[in-house]
Amino acid sequence: MFLGIRGGVTVLLTYTLALILARPSNAAIEDDLQLEVFKYASERAPTFYLSNSTPYYSNEFLGQMNLYFESGAKGAWSVDPDPVRVHLFLDDTKRNFFWIGREHPLNLTRTQPVEPTSALGNIWAQNQLDALNPRVSGWIGLGLLKSLGHTDHLNIAYSPFFIPTFGPSLGFTNSGEINPSRYARLPPASVETGGVTVPIRYELHTDQISKIVLQNQFFAAITHDDDTINSDIYAYTSPRPNPVPLTNAKLVPANGQVTANVQIDAQFPREDWAGARLQYKPLVFQPALEFTQNLKQYDNHYVSFTGYFDSPQLNPFVVKRTTRASFGMLTHFGANLTDSDLSDFLVFVKLPIELTNELTWRTLLELTLLTQRQSGYWLNELEYAISKGFSVLFAVRVLSGVDNSYFGDWRAEGSYSLGMKWVW
Repeated sequence: MFLGIRGGVTVLLTYTLALILARPSNAAIEDDLQLEVFKYASERAPTFYLSNSTPYYSNEFLGQMNLYFESGAKGAWSVDPDPVRVHLFLDDTKRNFFWIGREHPLNLTRTQPVEPTSALGNIWAQNQLDALNPRVSGWIGLGLLKSLGHTDHLNIAYSPFFIPTFGPSLGFTNSGEINPSRYARLPPASVETGGVTVPIRYELHTDQISKIVLQNQFFAAITHDDDTINSDIYAYTSPRPNPVPLTNAKLVPANGQVTANVQIDAQFPREDWAGARLQYKPLVFQPALEFTQNLKQYDNHYVSFTGYFDSPQLNPFVVKRTTRASFGMLTHFGANLTDSDLSDFLVFVKLPIELTNELTWRTLLELTLLTQRQSGYWLNELEYAISKGFSVLFAVRVLSGVDNSYFGDWRAEGSYSLGMKWVW
């Protein structure tokens, strides 16, 4: 649905990034390339998977190009420059600066980037084309970080461009049938009327692309960071990142068969949110508690809790840890959500363990425990480093759950994969 939007924005940002990279600068660039072959339980033939992340940074600029591609009839692709920002410092301390480009404003002041499993990350626009590895998207615009003292900042941002959440395509054909990509959440394929089951054909209507994209977004926060506390209180206004479908249905006889023709008008109503986050650093797992409140629907709120800690060290010779372990919870309360959501009382744990100098085991477990929406996702991955910067990977992914649950809708997409990874 929004491939045209994403493509246009991607070309614009990629061109901007290329112009900036062409400038001489004392900068560093890295590249993380991953190639894998997947075998899904739902398919006989294997699929090819490629992901690439290229961060580039200097004193005045930070950019990262993210590439994702999966082959096959259900595959998807994404080229997403995020973040891409230029800094214009206002003094020698570099604590006061304007930025222009694409970024999530709170990534400038938090100890960890905004994550999909946080209260704010769950309601913010995301790139979900790689559905099991979603990323919270930045805004395209400009912002100001202004020091209010040694530990406090004013953090404001403005974007004239609205980019909705990117999810797997439903793939509507000209005749209204659905040819979905992997992990797409399917609408009903048939309906019963008068005791007769008839197929549904869909027709999608949207406003002009310019009316969707050219919408103002505002963000403001007061942040605090010292040796004990990292906290922020914030408010923002933006169109809803996930469309609200307005439907109009009618029965249409054709070629001796009756079908239900459903016209879908996708709307992005404006929402206003406020929230606060508090992270306490002295504890071993540095707990972070966050609460968000919809300012137009007072019964709509989210809360999350996340802890970060060093994973168990089975190998006594490991000197540097590459990633930290985390665990937590995310849930909504008050209003009942019509569709399944990651916040259906999610609990999760992410645990990387260096078994030897060469072998690393990573496990990720995510469970939604809300009644009648129980589901789960379990990833186990082994990485063996053959040489510095080059390793081989083997992973198993298991998905399960009841109908109409977050991971349950994908339970046929369990897989195992084998691949290679280069970092240079």
